[in-house]
Amino acid sequence: MFYKSIIQGRLSFGTQKSYDKVVKMYAYRAETYYKSDILLLQEDIFNSADLAMVIPRYVGNASDKNFKNTVSLIDYCSQFAVAGSVQAWMINEGKILNHANIFPNSDRTVVQNFNQGEKFFRQWGKNEEALEAFNKTIEGYQKHGQAYERRGWINIRFKNYSDALYDFNKAIALDDSIAFAYYGKGQIAMHEANLEEAIDCFEATIKRSVALQSVHWRARLRKAECLIELEQWEKAAFELRFFTNRKFAPDDSNNQRLPRALTMYGIALIGIEDYLKAIEVLTRALEIHDDESKNVDLSQTYFYRGLAKKKLNKRDAKADLLQASEMGYEAAQEFL
Repeated sequence: MFYKSIIQGRLSFGTQKSYDKVVKMYAYRAETYYKSDILLLQEDIFNSADLAMVIPRYVGNASDKNFKNTVSLIDYCSQFAVAGSVQAWMINEGKILNHANIFPNSDRTVVQNFNQGEKFFRQWGKNEEALEAFNKTIEGYQKHGQAYERRGWINIRFKNYSDALYDFNKAIALDDSIAFAYYGKGQIAMHEANLEEAIDCFEATIKRSVALQSVHWRARLRKAECLIELEQWEKAAFELRFFTNRKFAPDDSNNQRLPRALTMYGIALIGIEDYLKAIEVLTRALEIHDDESKNVDLSQTYFYRGLAKKKLNKRDAKADLLQASEMGYEAAQEFL
């Protein structure tokens, strides 16, 4: 049986010697170990100019054996890499059957420094330690795109936005497939109220990620937020319809963003005068809201639902507007 498979990523080998060895071993193992039952041909993925394995995005049908052989071979190659990662998914009717996150995990100093930085990056209060580890990584291998990208996020945490922008640009120059670097640039552009630039960055994030990745949907949500600020209601509604109809995995943080997305969708629908649909989605936002929901102002949700109801001359419009006013929403207080 065949399933949809997606593979994308990049592994950098750093030196000509390591690169030549990997190319030779890839060909040998593909033929000897896997009898050429793999998805990716050597000539299609190795880039001698960059000394790297480069897989922009492979999408095709594969058997379980095809997929596992390919993942195993890429994983073998990763032990010779100094930077990068490869993601692989096998899917059936939207359900992920197999997922592999392949990255260097050898005893090389550069690799160890980066992996230590990753560990600190994901721990609360360990920003200084993460920064030091990523600095060491870059000192050891100046073409480490991921280290620049991660250091960019540390600089955002420290509110060093110019340094963060430098890091994200450097990461993209070294490896333009790093979706999070574009997302970081978009965040900075939003912070500086450069909304058109932010939209371009979020579109680049969407293009360089797949719908199976959380950042893909976070970028769509941020793009929609910019479009609402620009009062481009139809474009915003388009993005938000996709986001609010998506079924996220239980552990995906986008579940916490759903009430906020629904509120934004309601605002966009009011902008295009679809008041009935706006009431429906704003009601859903109120129903699913909980204490874990991110960036949700319920007073805003009540206000816009009341506004949509008023447009349709519904008798309970005033109750929503009063609720928003009592919760401190200034627009509701002025409206009343």
